[in-house]
Amino acid sequence: MKYHTMNNDEIILSLCARIRETRISLALTQQQFADSAQVGIATIKRIEKGGGLNLDTLISLLRALNKLHHLDAILFESEVRNFNEGHEGGESVGRLQVRQQAADLNRKASAPQSEEMSYSAAIENTLYW
Repeated sequence: MKYHTMNNDEIILSLCARIRETRISLALTQQQFADSAQVGIATIKRIEKGGGLNLDTLISLLRALNKLHHLDAILFESEVRNFNEGHEGGESVGRLQVRQQAADLNRKASAPQSEEMSYSAAIENTLYW
């Protein structure tokens, strides 16, 4: 759907229609759906006619339809942004440190080594995954 071209009322109507279609595809009656979502049947009827719904009710309906995981799509962009900001902010991250250590090991491996290696040098050259 092209939600960016729709006004709020059109989006609500579309969302309500999709909730109704999903309920029907799962062969749930309005009463069964209401019981599962722990809302009144009047709420289900109002929503399926395109009436407004609050966030709490939407979450209950998604849970009853076993579609709660779709909220991840809404939050995914935020998670990616937070992840990227953490890396761009110059903070040290364990995985990046391992790559740094691997690069250091490559440089050390190309340097001539003495035959005698101390315990601390051996630990320094060990990678932990």
